[in-house]
Amino acid sequence: MSAVAGEMAQRSTAPAGPARLTDLVSPLGGLMTNVIQLPVEPSNPPLQVFNADLGDVSTVISSACGSDCLGSLDGTGTGVDPGHATIVGIAEALERYANTLYDERQLRWASADELGDEALDLDTLPRCSATELADPDCPLVDPDKSARMRWVRGMNLRTGRLSWVPAVLVYMHMPAHGAESITNSISTGASAYPDPVRAITGALCEVIERDAISLVWLQQLALPRIELDTVGPELQRYLDLCADRDVTIQLFDATTDLGIPTVYGVSVAPNHPTCRTVVSCATSLDPQVAAAKAICETVSVRIALHGEQPPGDDVRDFSGVSDGALYMCAPERAAAFDFLLDSPARRRLSDMPTLSTGDSAADLRLVLGRLDACGLDSYLVDLTPDEALRVGMTVVRAVIPGLLPLSFKYRARFLGHPRLYQAPGRMGYPTRPESQLTDWPQPFA
Repeated sequence: MSAVAGEMAQRSTAPAGPARLTDLVSPLGGLMTNVIQLPVEPSNPPLQVFNADLGDVSTVISSACGSDCLGSLDGTGTGVDPGHATIVGIAEALERYANTLYDERQLRWASADELGDEALDLDTLPRCSATELADPDCPLVDPDKSARMRWVRGMNLRTGRLSWVPAVLVYMHMPAHGAESITNSISTGASAYPDPVRAITGALCEVIERDAISLVWLQQLALPRIELDTVGPELQRYLDLCADRDVTIQLFDATTDLGIPTVYGVSVAPNHPTCRTVVSCATSLDPQVAAAKAICETVSVRIALHGEQPPGDDVRDFSGVSDGALYMCAPERAAAFDFLLDSPARRRLSDMPTLSTGDSAADLRLVLGRLDACGLDSYLVDLTPDEALRVGMTVVRAVIPGLLPLSFKYRARFLGHPRLYQAPGRMGYPTRPESQLTDWPQPFA
């Protein structure tokens, strides 16, 4: 057992619970200043949405890029139960904080050539296409094995060996230097949970989810609509709240060649003057859980977009998390979602496999087994700060280089990644070449 795995195993015995997480919230000296309930429009399902505010962390984290790019970091929790939604919001804010916190002394400046087999193979990373790189405004460069960059120690989950991982793939809002401009800063693969094993599984599933989001949109995959023939009590609670509303939610099976259940949601408010269509996505070993989460997230997305305006009409300049969503939610762009809403394909929810075992270690082994079967390496970095340890939480970041990232930067959508053109065929869909990929910006936020 490696040092990282051993420490996590010991940590799994630490008690944790909602009461301890709320210890992080205080207007005087708390990691989060407060947790507030956000209003839900009457047309939306009446779910509980709570926001935990971290404020300007750049005032205490000297390595952060500053409030101009950080903004106000926060976490949002949505659900039927207000207490649970509050805890989820606090946990997500803790995750965001941990994902921004690093010390230059824990990083190693080196080239991939210098590190050799001890480092993540840069050749496996997603990259922009030649067309994208030819754009003088493309913010990224191709990974260069001879160039020096910062690396952080992590673990290759496929081999169980310690490995060096490019720090810019791990930490959010880390100012990139030269050759480090190989990725877009985003929270994909970060997870906070009391059980370290469940934190790792959650992190991996989020990377799988984001891969599906990008594949579906860029390739315009006509996913099968899910027929809810068998509905458990938790999913039924969400469906009941959605009934007789001005908003309809259609669910689609977005499971990729990895075989981990993934549900893509399209929420349509036909009478809303500014925000007609929003999307969501969720990956879980239990398709009922994924479906419920996809429904849940459409509500929080609508709240985030309410009253906001897209940055402009030139989608090539879009780079913010919500830029594409704000642009695509407009009623005049409703037809952009017809490839999904008009899809004739159907899949019964009961036909989607339930893979959860009830045992967190077995669930993790299953996910790792699916990745291994597809020849995909995955890496894990422990981000857990002292604040998380004191409340019994573990925060991790997972990196799966072979999967397609979610990108909000239109000029850097990683159109050179082979998976973008190989995965659709393995999933049973036709494949578009780069010249025929959608021109619409990413609507997910």
